[in-house]
Amino acid sequence: MALAVCGLPTVASSPRRSPKGLLVMSPSRLPRLSMWAACCALGLFGACTSVNTAPAAASLSVRELNIVDEHGQARIRIAAPMPDPKGLKRAVKAYGLQFMNASGQEVGGLAMLDGVGINGLCFDSEEGYEAMCMGLIQGKPNITFRHDWKERIVIGVEEGVASIVLHDAKGTPHLKLAVDKDGATRVEEVTPAPAGK
Repeated sequence: MALAVCGLPTVASSPRRSPKGLLVMSPSRLPRLSMWAACCALGLFGACTSVNTAPAAASLSVRELNIVDEHGQARIRIAAPMPDPKGLKRAVKAYGLQFMNASGQEVGGLAMLDGVGINGLCFDSEEGYEAMCMGLIQGKPNITFRHDWKERIVIGVEEGVASIVLHDAKGTPHLKLAVDKDGATRVEEVTPAPAGK
């Protein structure tokens, strides 16, 4: 004898249709189907009730939080203070965000250096020096580009004067373009005079 379950189409070992066009199955499959339905219902009930059992945390207080990649390597770190980059030592404590490459080497960060009054965003070279930084130095805006550990371009505003200073490969300043707060412009050669003159 064939049976239609709840009037819904069901799967039979050899599909047959009832006079009303519904699929039917043999009574021997009914216990297995009932067990399957009960397990699904219990699973759904458990999933729905477990969502509301723990209250959401209002905040998370930690000294360090690491975001890891699919290999378990920390790629973004939020820390107060941040640890030193691999193989280097920070001159002052830094608090903020640290970005790391796939091998764990620091490649940049967003930091507050309270001890020296600097807040900034920097990206590092493969050698480990800060190749590009932008931020506030004692409240004054500044952007610095370095190459081979030496300053090459510095853009900033100090005492109302906006300036761009260009340096040579040794880090020695050579040329300064400036516009003061009254709009006066100037181009200055800033290379120090050779010794003995």
